[in-house]
Amino acid sequence: MTKIVLVGHAITAGVLNSYLRRDRRFDVVGLTVDDEFLDQGGVAGLPAVGLSQLQERFPPATTRLLMAVGYNDLNRVRESLFMSVKAMGYGVETYVHPDAKVFTEIPLGEGCVVLPGAVLEPHARLGANSMVWCNVTLAHHSSVDDHCWIASGAVISGQAKVLRNSFIGVNATVVNEVTVGEYNIVGANALMSKDTKSHTVHLARSAEPFRYSSDDYVKYFGV
Repeated sequence: MTKIVLVGHAITAGVLNSYLRRDRRFDVVGLTVDDEFLDQGGVAGLPAVGLSQLQERFPPATTRLLMAVGYNDLNRVRESLFMSVKAMGYGVETYVHPDAKVFTEIPLGEGCVVLPGAVLEPHARLGANSMVWCNVTLAHHSSVDDHCWIASGAVISGQAKVLRNSFIGVNATVVNEVTVGEYNIVGANALMSKDTKSHTVHLARSAEPFRYSSDDYVKYFGV
């Protein structure tokens, strides 16, 4: 059983801890964050230590880390912590939930996380320190670069590319052969059918109130 310290101590850490507690391959023994954030979060039952004390409390020789940080600042926080712990001599676990389906022969990037229901089709590429949330599809010959976040239900279609440090929102779709530039934000339900420039934002139109009430809609149109 591999001893794991989660890097992060907020919502993402709580979710990942719940999965790992049911996974007999791993034993989560603690959390780590930058020293200045120690008193701002936590996961019940797990000790938290600052990065300055990490090597003394949980030595690299006996412990591996798992990235459990959110997508703050277009994943720059994840990237910075990933680089920091690597420089401290730690191995960063590549975690694939048992209910995910990975068919690609291409090795997954170090420190990436793939959650239940996700499917990585043949020849898909997933970079280091990227998060693939539940029910995501990375289709054949698609690629997701380092330090990306792919939210639940998103589809990265065949031969599409998501470049580094981008965020793809819930149920968004990147069409075949389209490239999403680096440091992009793609909103929930967005349909990306054209290549994008770096550092751009692409939001789907928000849901608007229909002119009928819900009772009238059911009466005239059904459900």
